[in-house]
Amino acid sequence: MVLLLKVMLVPALVASVTLAARRWGPRVAGLLASLPIVTGPALLFFAIEQGAAFAAEAAQGALAALVAVAGAGLAYAWVAVRASWGWSLAASWATFTVLSVVIHGVRPGLVPALVAACASFAVVPRLLPAATGARATPRPWALDLPLRMLSAMTLVLTVTELADRLGPGLSGAFTPFPVALTVLLAFTHAREGAATSIRFLRAFFTGMWSFAAFCFVAALALVPLGRLVGLLLACAVVLPVHAAVLWWTEHTRSPGSGQL
Repeated sequence: MVLLLKVMLVPALVASVTLAARRWGPRVAGLLASLPIVTGPALLFFAIEQGAAFAAEAAQGALAALVAVAGAGLAYAWVAVRASWGWSLAASWATFTVLSVVIHGVRPGLVPALVAACASFAVVPRLLPAATGARATPRPWALDLPLRMLSAMTLVLTVTELADRLGPGLSGAFTPFPVALTVLLAFTHAREGAATSIRFLRAFFTGMWSFAAFCFVAALALVPLGRLVGLLLACAVVLPVHAAVLWWTEHTRSPGSGQL
Protein backbone atom coordinates (compact mmCIF):
# COMPACT_ATOMS: atom_id res chain seq x y z
CA MET A 1 0.00 0.00 0.00
CA VAL A 2 2.78 2.43 0.95
CA LEU A 3 4.73 1.57 -2.19
CA LEU A 4 1.62 2.19 -4.28
CA LEU A 5 1.24 5.63 -2.71
CA LYS A 6 4.88 6.45 -3.48
CA VAL A 7 4.47 5.36 -7.08
CA MET A 8 1.20 7.24 -7.66
CA LEU A 9 0.79 10.18 -5.28
CA VAL A 10 3.90 12.31 -5.86
CA PRO A 11 3.95 11.88 -9.68
CA ALA A 12 0.25 12.85 -9.74
CA LEU A 13 0.99 16.04 -7.77
CA VAL A 14 3.92 16.94 -10.05
CA ALA A 15 1.69 16.33 -13.07
CA SER A 16 -0.94 18.66 -11.60
CA VAL A 17 1.61 21.47 -11.20
CA THR A 18 2.88 20.89 -14.75
CA LEU A 19 -0.62 21.11 -16.22
CA ALA A 20 -1.31 24.26 -14.19
CA ALA A 21 1.87 25.81 -15.59
CA ARG A 22 0.74 25.09 -19.12
CA ARG A 23 -2.63 26.67 -18.43
CA TRP A 24 -1.71 29.67 -16.24
CA GLY A 25 2.03 30.19 -16.63
CA PRO A 26 5.18 30.11 -14.44
CA ARG A 27 3.83 32.34 -11.66
CA VAL A 28 0.99 29.95 -10.79
CA ALA A 29 3.30 26.95 -11.27
CA GLY A 30 5.86 28.42 -8.86
CA LEU A 31 3.21 29.12 -6.24
CA LEU A 32 1.84 25.58 -6.51
CA ALA A 33 5.33 24.06 -6.42
CA SER A 34 6.02 25.85 -3.14
CA LEU A 35 3.28 23.80 -1.48
CA PRO A 36 4.62 20.68 0.31
CA ILE A 37 3.59 18.43 -2.58
CA VAL A 38 6.55 16.11 -2.01
CA THR A 39 7.67 16.79 1.57
CA GLY A 40 4.13 16.16 2.85
CA PRO A 41 3.84 12.67 1.34
CA ALA A 42 7.47 11.93 2.23
CA LEU A 43 6.83 12.75 5.90
CA LEU A 44 3.78 10.49 5.77
CA PHE A 45 5.91 7.66 4.40
CA PHE A 46 8.55 8.29 7.08
CA ALA A 47 5.86 8.23 9.80
CA ILE A 48 4.40 4.96 8.53
CA GLU A 49 7.73 3.19 7.96
CA GLN A 50 9.98 4.76 10.62
CA GLY A 51 7.62 6.17 13.25
CA ALA A 52 6.31 9.58 14.32
CA ALA A 53 9.53 10.60 16.11
CA PHE A 54 11.58 9.96 12.95
CA ALA A 55 9.08 11.96 10.85
CA ALA A 56 9.11 14.85 13.34
CA GLU A 57 12.90 15.06 13.21
CA ALA A 58 12.77 14.80 9.43
CA ALA A 59 10.32 17.75 9.38
CA GLN A 60 12.79 19.78 11.42
CA GLY A 61 15.55 18.74 9.03
CA ALA A 62 13.44 19.87 6.09
CA LEU A 63 12.76 23.20 7.79
CA ALA A 64 16.46 23.80 8.44
CA ALA A 65 17.28 22.86 4.83
CA LEU A 66 15.01 25.57 3.42
CA VAL A 67 17.91 28.01 3.70
CA ALA A 68 19.83 25.68 1.39
CA VAL A 69 16.81 25.59 -0.94
CA ALA A 70 16.90 29.38 -1.14
CA GLY A 71 20.62 29.37 -1.88
CA ALA A 72 20.23 26.64 -4.49
CA GLY A 73 17.48 28.54 -6.26
CA LEU A 74 19.56 31.71 -6.30
CA ALA A 75 22.55 29.83 -7.75
CA TYR A 76 20.35 28.25 -10.41
CA ALA A 77 18.91 31.59 -11.49
CA TRP A 78 22.25 33.37 -11.91
CA VAL A 79 23.88 30.48 -13.80
CA ALA A 80 20.76 30.12 -15.97
CA VAL A 81 21.26 33.66 -17.27
CA ARG A 82 24.39 32.50 -19.12
CA ALA A 83 24.27 28.70 -19.26
CA SER A 84 22.04 25.74 -20.05
CA TRP A 85 19.79 23.94 -17.61
CA GLY A 86 22.44 21.25 -17.07
CA TRP A 87 25.07 23.70 -15.80
CA SER A 88 22.43 25.57 -13.82
CA LEU A 89 21.28 22.35 -12.18
CA ALA A 90 24.86 21.35 -11.33
CA ALA A 91 25.50 24.73 -9.67
CA SER A 92 22.20 24.49 -7.82
CA TRP A 93 22.83 20.97 -6.53
CA ALA A 94 26.38 21.86 -5.45
CA THR A 95 25.13 24.91 -3.55
CA PHE A 96 22.37 22.92 -1.91
CA THR A 97 24.71 20.10 -0.88
CA VAL A 98 27.33 22.40 0.65
CA LEU A 99 24.76 24.47 2.55
CA SER A 100 22.87 21.37 3.71
CA VAL A 101 26.03 19.76 5.11
CA VAL A 102 26.92 22.97 6.94
CA ILE A 103 23.39 23.38 8.34
CA HIS A 104 23.22 19.72 9.34
CA GLY A 105 26.51 20.16 11.21
CA VAL A 106 25.18 23.21 13.05
CA ARG A 107 21.89 21.46 13.89
CA PRO A 108 19.80 24.59 14.56
CA GLY A 109 16.84 24.34 16.90
CA LEU A 110 13.30 24.43 15.62
CA VAL A 111 12.65 28.15 16.19
CA PRO A 112 16.05 29.31 14.82
CA ALA A 113 15.46 27.13 11.76
CA LEU A 114 12.06 28.77 11.19
CA VAL A 115 13.52 32.27 11.57
CA ALA A 116 16.40 31.50 9.20
CA ALA A 117 14.06 30.00 6.58
CA CYS A 118 11.69 32.97 6.66
CA ALA A 119 14.60 35.42 6.48
CA SER A 120 15.98 33.65 3.42
CA PHE A 121 12.62 33.81 1.64
CA ALA A 122 12.40 37.53 2.39
CA VAL A 123 15.90 38.29 1.07
CA VAL A 124 16.57 35.90 -1.82
CA PRO A 125 13.77 37.06 -4.18
CA ARG A 126 15.38 40.53 -4.12
CA LEU A 127 18.68 39.00 -5.26
CA LEU A 128 17.31 37.12 -8.27
CA PRO A 129 18.34 38.39 -11.72
CA ALA A 130 15.80 40.16 -13.86
CA ALA A 131 13.66 37.82 -15.95
CA THR A 132 14.29 39.47 -19.32
CA GLY A 133 12.71 38.15 -22.45
CA ALA A 134 9.34 36.72 -23.33
CA ARG A 135 8.20 33.30 -22.28
CA ALA A 136 9.21 30.74 -24.89
CA THR A 137 6.47 28.54 -26.26
CA PRO A 138 7.75 24.95 -26.22
CA ARG A 139 6.95 22.60 -29.02
CA PRO A 140 4.60 19.78 -28.02
CA TRP A 141 6.51 16.77 -26.73
CA ALA A 142 4.65 13.63 -25.79
CA LEU A 143 7.29 12.48 -23.28
CA ASP A 144 7.44 15.75 -21.28
CA LEU A 145 4.78 14.94 -18.69
CA PRO A 146 5.66 11.21 -18.31
CA LEU A 147 9.33 12.07 -17.78
CA ARG A 148 8.51 14.63 -15.10
CA MET A 149 6.34 12.10 -13.30
CA LEU A 150 8.97 9.37 -13.61
CA SER A 151 11.70 11.70 -12.30
CA ALA A 152 9.60 12.68 -9.28
CA MET A 153 8.73 9.06 -8.50
CA THR A 154 12.37 7.97 -8.77
CA LEU A 155 13.61 10.71 -6.48
CA VAL A 156 11.00 10.19 -3.76
CA LEU A 157 11.56 6.41 -3.83
CA THR A 158 15.31 6.97 -3.50
CA VAL A 159 15.01 9.36 -0.55
CA THR A 160 12.53 7.22 1.38
CA GLU A 161 14.39 3.98 0.73
CA LEU A 162 17.66 5.53 1.96
CA ALA A 163 16.02 6.93 5.09
CA ASP A 164 17.59 4.33 7.39
CA ARG A 165 21.09 5.16 6.18
CA LEU A 166 20.64 8.93 5.95
CA GLY A 167 18.88 9.31 9.30
CA PRO A 168 15.92 11.62 9.94
CA GLY A 169 17.80 14.93 9.65
CA LEU A 170 19.33 14.32 6.23
CA SER A 171 16.26 12.41 5.00
CA GLY A 172 14.12 15.45 5.79
CA ALA A 173 16.69 17.84 4.32
CA PHE A 174 16.57 16.12 0.95
CA THR A 175 12.78 16.18 0.58
CA PRO A 176 12.14 19.85 -0.26
CA PHE A 177 14.73 20.48 -2.98
CA PRO A 178 15.96 17.54 -5.04
CA VAL A 179 12.52 16.01 -5.38
CA ALA A 180 10.15 18.84 -6.24
CA LEU A 181 12.19 21.83 -7.35
CA THR A 182 14.73 19.89 -9.40
CA VAL A 183 12.12 18.23 -11.58
CA LEU A 184 9.91 21.26 -12.13
CA LEU A 185 12.64 23.90 -12.48
CA ALA A 186 14.92 21.96 -14.83
CA PHE A 187 12.06 20.98 -17.12
CA THR A 188 10.76 24.57 -17.15
CA HIS A 189 14.19 25.91 -18.08
CA ALA A 190 14.82 23.28 -20.74
CA ARG A 191 11.43 23.68 -22.35
CA GLU A 192 10.64 27.40 -21.88
CA GLY A 193 13.92 29.21 -21.29
CA ALA A 194 15.87 30.90 -18.49
CA ALA A 195 13.52 33.88 -18.14
CA THR A 196 10.57 31.59 -17.45
CA SER A 197 12.55 29.59 -14.90
CA ILE A 198 13.45 32.82 -13.06
CA ARG A 199 9.80 33.87 -13.00
CA PHE A 200 8.99 30.41 -11.68
CA LEU A 201 11.57 30.83 -8.89
CA ARG A 202 10.31 34.28 -7.93
CA ALA A 203 6.81 32.91 -7.38
CA PHE A 204 8.19 29.78 -5.75
CA PHE A 205 10.01 31.75 -3.05
CA THR A 206 6.95 33.90 -2.42
CA GLY A 207 4.96 30.78 -1.58
CA MET A 208 7.63 29.06 0.53
CA TRP A 209 6.50 30.76 3.74
CA SER A 210 3.64 28.27 3.95
CA PHE A 211 6.10 25.42 3.36
CA ALA A 212 8.10 26.59 6.37
CA ALA A 213 4.92 26.78 8.47
CA PHE A 214 4.01 23.22 7.43
CA CYS A 215 7.40 21.84 8.50
CA PHE A 216 7.35 23.78 11.78
CA VAL A 217 3.90 22.52 12.80
CA ALA A 218 4.70 18.95 11.70
CA ALA A 219 7.88 18.93 13.79
CA LEU A 220 5.94 20.16 16.81
CA ALA A 221 2.80 18.05 16.46
CA LEU A 222 3.77 14.63 15.11
CA VAL A 223 4.97 13.08 18.37
CA PRO A 224 2.38 14.43 20.88
CA LEU A 225 -0.62 14.18 18.52
CA GLY A 226 0.33 11.16 16.42
CA ARG A 227 1.15 10.91 12.75
CA LEU A 228 -2.34 11.37 11.34
CA VAL A 229 -3.50 14.31 13.47
CA GLY A 230 -0.04 15.89 13.39
CA LEU A 231 0.18 15.87 9.60
CA LEU A 232 -3.42 17.00 9.19
CA LEU A 233 -2.76 19.95 11.51
CA ALA A 234 0.38 20.82 9.55
CA CYS A 235 -1.61 20.69 6.30
CA ALA A 236 -4.32 22.89 7.81
CA VAL A 237 -1.92 25.83 8.26
CA VAL A 238 -0.65 25.77 4.67
CA LEU A 239 -3.48 27.46 2.78
CA PRO A 240 -4.13 30.27 5.33
CA VAL A 241 -0.42 31.18 5.36
CA HIS A 242 -0.25 30.90 1.56
CA ALA A 243 -3.26 33.21 1.20
CA ALA A 244 -1.91 35.72 3.73
CA VAL A 245 1.49 35.93 2.00
CA LEU A 246 -0.12 36.35 -1.43
CA TRP A 247 -2.42 39.07 -0.08
CA TRP A 248 0.54 40.88 1.49
CA THR A 249 2.60 40.56 -1.70
CA GLU A 250 -0.15 41.91 -3.92
CA HIS A 251 -0.91 44.84 -1.60
CA THR A 252 2.72 45.89 -1.03
CA ARG A 253 3.95 45.51 -4.60
CA SER A 254 4.59 48.77 -6.43
CA PRO A 255 2.37 49.38 -9.50
CA GLY A 256 5.26 49.18 -11.96
CA SER A 257 6.99 46.17 -10.50
CA GLY A 258 5.34 43.67 -12.87
CA GLN A 259 5.12 40.00 -12.02
CA LEU A 260 6.36 38.40 -8.87
